[in-house]
Amino acid sequence: MNIIQLQYLVDVGELGSFTEAAKKNGMTVPTISISISQLETELEVSLFSRSRKGVVPTTEGKKVIQHAITILKTVDKMKYDISLSKNIKHGNIIIATIPGMVRQVVNTTLDFRKIYPYINVQMVEGDTTVVLDQVKNGHADMGFVSFGTDNHDKTLSWDPVMRDEAVLVVPKSSALRFNNSISGDDLKNETIVLYNDPYVKIIAEKLFLDDLPNRIALISNNLDALLQMVVHGNAITIATNYIVHSLPSHIRNKVITISINEHTTLSNYLWRLTRKNEEVSNIIEQFTSYLLSDLKRN
Repeated sequence: MNIIQLQYLVDVGELGSFTEAAKKNGMTVPTISISISQLETELEVSLFSRSRKGVVPTTEGKKVIQHAITILKTVDKMKYDISLSKNIKHGNIIIATIPGMVRQVVNTTLDFRKIYPYINVQMVEGDTTVVLDQVKNGHADMGFVSFGTDNHDKTLSWDPVMRDEAVLVVPKSSALRFNNSISGDDLKNETIVLYNDPYVKIIAEKLFLDDLPNRIALISNNLDALLQMVVHGNAITIATNYIVHSLPSHIRNKVITISINEHTTLSNYLWRLTRKNEEVSNIIEQFTSYLLSDLKRN
């Protein structure tokens, strides 16, 4: 049994004729007939009922044809992946990302370079404003930000990677861990640390109302520093579910997340940013595909 035989089998089944299958493949009718007969002998089953009106798959033949179609699709996918590998032998990717995605970008890079070992990935870390500027000015090929659905920069293409939810992150030792949701009164005695990002600040203002400036102990672009304050300093912070899920297990196991959906109507997404009206390269599309697969696994 080989791929060519399977293709002949599928064509005969679809066209209902050895003659038409021969024309499609540029072969003679005896060649197609012999190929099918060899398959029948190998599988020890009759694949077609033959008559003057044509050929019709038997019950067993229909099952074999379905398997053949699946195999041929897999072969086509393999050929496509190989062609991409041939076309993406060398190149550079410059990625601008918010800190919450740094670990995920690094993990994806490790997987990506197993298939494309000569692709060089460079990463620029910054808040949402930095990422926007890096992509917009052409210093980065793409960027990743966590943002709502409003007020997008119209000079960029915003492709949603995944929907996410903003959550309150508290240490496991906090009394808040028993709450399914949070109100402003629940937080009046809490130490607050915030990531220095416009979107996080909008959510914090809705959650803490006018008391926010007097409640913040630390604002930082360093995610590790904020998490240290939460885990060891009994502080609380705002993050998104995908950021929490991407944390190392020794940190993730020490915190609890609490929904704050009722305090914000903003829909939050992880977005991939590219420059509008510029064709996205195969390298970028492939890297994004790997990243999405990694995120789904997490």
